[in-house]
Amino acid sequence: MEKEQDYLIKIANHLEKSNFSAYVDLLNKPVRFFFLNFFAGLFRGVGTAIGMTLIFAVVFYITVLFLKPFIQIPVIGSYISNLLDFINSSNSHRLRY
Repeated sequence: MEKEQDYLIKIANHLEKSNFSAYVDLLNKPVRFFFLNFFAGLFRGVGTAIGMTLIFAVVFYITVLFLKPFIQIPVIGSYISNLLDFINSSNSHRLRY
């Protein structure tokens, strides 16, 4: 009997440490639960979009810096020049708000 009580006390302490009552309260308020999850997903999506935009901008910038010296090579110079012109023109035609 005492063994079961110790086990139940451990379970109660674990539930108290994990703040389980706050989770149950949140589940009892479905509108609040919906809005919390909606805004969490929205901010994750916006953060991902901003982060990926920055990463791709850095990759394009490094690519342009890396390819500029190769323009003088006769065999691939025109190809790289066209590629750099394409990258620069796509950067200048972005929508600006």
